[in-house]
Formats: sequence, C-alpha cells, structure tokens
Amino acid sequence: MQAAKTADPHPNFRAQMSRGPVRQTKIEKARDSRRALRRLLVYLQPYRSGLILVGALVILYTLLGLAGPYLMGLAIDRFIAGKDVPGLIRIALLMLAVYILTNLFEAISSWVMAAISQGALKRLRGDLFAHLQTLSLSFFDRNPAGELMSRLTNDIDAINQAVSQNVTALLASVLSLGGILIAMFVLNPWLALASLLVVPLMFWFTNFVARYTRKGFRRLQLHLGELNGVMEEAISGQRVVKAFRRNESVIEAFRKHNQEVFQAGVYANSYALLLMPLTNQLGNLFVIVLAGLGAYLALEGLVTVGVIATFISYGRNFV
Repeated sequence: MQAAKTADPHPNFRAQMSRGPVRQTKIEKARDSRRALRRLLVYLQPYRSGLILVGALVILYTLLGLAGPYLMGLAIDRFIAGKDVPGLIRIALLMLAVYILTNLFEAISSWVMAAISQGALKRLRGDLFAHLQTLSLSFFDRNPAGELMSRLTNDIDAINQAVSQNVTALLASVLSLGGILIAMFVLNPWLALASLLVVPLMFWFTNFVARYTRKGFRRLQLHLGELNGVMEEAISGQRVVKAFRRNESVIEAFRKHNQEVFQAGVYANSYALLLMPLTNQLGNLFVIVLAGLGAYLALEGLVTVGVIATFISYGRNFV
C-alpha cells in the first residue's frame, strides 16, 4: 500500500519532460480514399429523404440561377431596345422573384444539409469514442491523449465542413457548369467556344492551389494534434510539473508547438486564400475575351447586346 502511494502517477509525462516533447512526423491519411468515403456514406444513409430534398433544392436554385442572366439579356434586347417600359417592369419583377427564390432555396438546402451532417457526425463521434474504449493500453501508450482528442474534435470538424458545405456547393457547381455550357452553345456557338479557352487555365490554377493547400492543411492537423498533446499532458500532469519544477520546460514545449501551428496555418491558409484573387483574374480575362469577340460579332450583326450581356454574366459564374 505504501509503495502504491509513493509511486509516480505520471511516469510517461515525467520521462517526456526530461527528454523533451515527442514529435510525430507521420501525416495520417486514408489508405483507400474510396473505401473511406463509402464508410462515411454509411452514416448518411438514415438521412436519404433529407438528402433527396437537398438534391432537389440544389437543382431548383441552380436552374433559377441560370434563368437570371437569360432574363437580363431578354430585357435588354426586347424591352430596353424597344422602349417598352411596362414590359421592362414585368420582366424586372420576374427577375426579382427568380433571385429571391434562388436565395431562399439555397438557404433551405444549407439548413437541411447542416442538420443532416450534424446528425451523421454525432453518430460518427459516438462510434469513434466507443471504439477507443475497446483498444488496448499499449495503443494509448503509443498515441498521446492530445492527438486522440484532436481526432475527436479537429478532424471531425473538418469532416463537418466538407459534408455540410462542400457537398452541396460541389453539386451546385457541377450542375451550374453543365447548364451554363449548354445555354452558351444554344445562344451562340462562337462565343461559347471562345469561353472554353480559359478552361485549361482554370484546371491548372485549381490543381496548383489544391496541391499545396492539401499539403498545408494536413500538416496543420498534425501540429494541432501535437499541440493538444502538450497541453493535455501539461494540464493532467501539473503535480509532476510543480514537483520537479518543470514549468519552464512545459512553457517552452508549448511555445515550440504553438509556433509550428502558426507557421503551418499561415502556409495552408495563404494558398487557400490565393484561389480567390486568381479566380478574379480569370474572370477578368474571361470578360475581356467575351467583350472583344462579342463586340466584333455585334458590329457584324451576328449577336445582340443582350446576348453579350448574358454571356458575360454566365462567364463569371462559369469561372
């Protein structure tokens, strides 16, 4: 009994403080991305009806978003050029209704998808925590508690962002991209072909940004896990820290890992934020190409001003 009372309650923590923080350099990722996705989809199966509703709403607001630029071009060619004020008022009200419904359907789909993702991740979080209770003590010796906590918090939050926001955005983007291409070729094949000139640049920029952004955020998740490990061990091992006067060592370990998180965060977010200005530049290039070719075709009497305006609006959405 006396030996049990005097035993060191945190031998691992004491050893770590004596030799410095343990650093894991391996960045975890799925061995089979498709299999991992299928396992994630299992958690979404109970919400099939909600997912069908989200899909229908995405289709509706995507189609309505395509109708807006077409109505604008129609207003220019038919009512502004014809000086038809009553007709212009009617089509303006129709455009207002289209844009209101677009935003309304998009808001409803986002709300439903957020509820679905939270329900699915609640089950995932519970299953993950229950699975941890079945693992051996050697597993917990090999893996710092802070990193395991990071899996339950930071990694789950990353999945939440992907499911609740990116899934609907990806579906809407794919549908919008296909719809815009069809509409542009129906309106004017020459302007549509000119629009496709920016597609190779789009893919190159997207791949460039995605490659470095993915690398940056993987490292950020790694360093967040290490920082959580340092904090968890320092807090749970305060008696050992004070008994062996390791306060400065703990603070130094925290500073080191905090700096690594800072650097990884700056790297990852810098490349992520680079996408928007690059996209804006592509949009400007798109407008220049369409305006130049459209003006030439308009002077030749092959297109109308309304068609050019519609193409420019479609072009920005396309990029």
